[in-house]
Amino acid sequence: MITTQVRRKATDELVVAEEIRELLMRRGRAADGKSPERIVAQHEPGSRDSHGIFEGTIEEFAEFLRTHNYQDDRYGVQRHTIGNLLISGRTPDLVAVESYHLAYHRLVIDGVAHDVQVGGRYLDVCKRSRAGWRILSRAVVYDWSRSSPATRADLPDTTPRHMPLGGTVNALRPHLQPTGRSTVRGLLAKQEITELLYLRARAGDRRDVELALSCYHPGATENHEGFEGHAADFISNVSMISPASTAPVSGMWHLISNVVINLHDDRADVESYHLAVVSRRDDGHETQSHIGGRYLDTFSYRNGRWAIDHREVVFDWSRVDTDTVAYWDLMRLDESMLLRGEFGATDPLYSVLGIERG
Repeated sequence: MITTQVRRKATDELVVAEEIRELLMRRGRAADGKSPERIVAQHEPGSRDSHGIFEGTIEEFAEFLRTHNYQDDRYGVQRHTIGNLLISGRTPDLVAVESYHLAYHRLVIDGVAHDVQVGGRYLDVCKRSRAGWRILSRAVVYDWSRSSPATRADLPDTTPRHMPLGGTVNALRPHLQPTGRSTVRGLLAKQEITELLYLRARAGDRRDVELALSCYHPGATENHEGFEGHAADFISNVSMISPASTAPVSGMWHLISNVVINLHDDRADVESYHLAVVSRRDDGHETQSHIGGRYLDTFSYRNGRWAIDHREVVFDWSRVDTDTVAYWDLMRLDESMLLRGEFGATDPLYSVLGIERG
């Protein structure tokens, strides 16, 4: 039998995990917003930062960014997608955290725009104080990187039309209270909202219109790539998963990360990052589009469930590559031995896991 003490300990650990996750998301958003002040706010005063070409205190790092990178016209948009959080070495007020990151940077070198992607990890020690959890030390590990001339000279206007998370995307605070019923309700609400974000991505990637519609409340609205109106109309009649779509799309893949949820009783303001890959076949040429952006969602709890009331889709960066060579073709693998993603009921998701569509 699970005792009250064991349940309380498990709940305490869930609260810590959620607060640490939100801390790292806020730290990533501060960098993406190029805000040295908000970067410093996520760290303990005087904390250490080992960041490639820089090593010193977080205050010194912020000044380095302010006077170098953020003043350099070569540095454009940057976005950090963060996942794979593992927390270890727990004490009540000190934890060690490993997280993965995929960083996108737009750089202009000798007048040529480049799309730069860097894959790596953050090795953080986090400390709890009266102000909440903060980063005590950070070491950045660089695992791989790729740089290619940009396939589009400019990037879209990334100023969001709808920002529900306070005055700015970086003005976030965890909304979890000391362990109790309200905390458990908050954790359950955040879990349900996060899973619905994943289901909405699955619906697009599997071209499941019914599942996509189920992620919204009746009458919900959406602002999505030039469309502004009812979400049901976008999904059923306009989007690439619409039965009426004639777009030569052969596959879609949406990675969702950096989810931050602000709960306000029976409503929630949610920002999440997405990395979308869209495969197309045009005139015999295979084309891959990589799109980095964000979903700005307003959720509400009605009729016994959380669902989306309004969605704004922000496009932060993208590139298009034609005649790409797949890994399995490059390595001359027997493709018949691989499980491949597909639209519709033939995707391995349904046969391997026995999950029903829609």
